[in-house]
Amino acid sequence: MKHNLTLVVLNAEQIARARKANGRRTRITHALICGPYGQMFGTEKECLRHFVAWDPDHRIEFAPGQLQTPFADLFDRAVRTIAYPITDYRTTADLAKRLMEASGATPRMVPSARGLFGRLFAEN
Repeated sequence: MKHNLTLVVLNAEQIARARKANGRRTRITHALICGPYGQMFGTEKECLRHFVAWDPDHRIEFAPGQLQTPFADLFDRAVRTIAYPITDYRTTADLAKRLMEASGATPRMVPSARGLFGRLFAEN
């Protein structure tokens, strides 16, 4: 079952609740709701960057002549709204990873800093 990718302009009460849940020092004006996979809260610029990239109508060229949509199998459409009932105001920390796992894509393996330093010290 597919869900909507929803970009929400938060009202003053939602902003206060999101700041309380995510830390007072964060700037929050928008939310990106990704169905049952989670959500993120941030500025318009932060949320819009992901909204555009994850839009099911947006195509990304992975190789010359090969256009793909990263999460087309997860989302029906991308929607912008100013009214959305939010129940959980915490940002999902590993949202991109959850979306990749749900779509069957494997995330790139990036060595952790601990693993990288361990290899460097082991070589010396």
